Amino acid sequence: MIVLFCGPPASGKSEIVKRLVKELEDWKLIVSDEFKRKTYRHMFIETERWAGRVRYLILDGTFYKKEWRDRIREIAEVRREEVFTVYVTCSLETCLERNRLRKEQIEEKAVSIIYNQIEKPEKANLSLDTDILSVDEAVRMLTSAICPGRVS
Repeated sequence: MIVLFCGPPASGKSEIVKRLVKELEDWKLIVSDEFKRKTYRHMFIETERWAGRVRYLILDGTFYKKEWRDRIREIAEVRREEVFTVYVTCSLETCLERNRLRKEQIEEKAVSIIYNQIEKPEKANLSLDTDILSVDEAVRMLTSAICPGRVS
């Protein structure tokens, strides 16, 4: 299963992912922040490399363009993998505040631009509003969705 996290910068995706992987076995995490240039090209290459080799392939990035999420779906289809899309969101104000608290900040203008240009997934398997949900609540919802039958 490919678990594709998308949403604006500083919405809480990486915090949720960090907790999620503690709950899973047989996973690989690919984080867009690891790539400085041609970010999504590298994400696609790594997805092609790892899809089908682990039970949970977790992709952590904004994926704010639909075409990028569609490309992941194409790779998944070829590899006969399911894609579980998690849309993480919150208010722009929350994103900007969390960004200010980060060790490695993104320019505020960039956060605002991506926030306003995000092409929201029409068919997210799970939407998490981190203005409302704690990280623990989000992880509980997510693990019950991707690990059916598991007691958390």
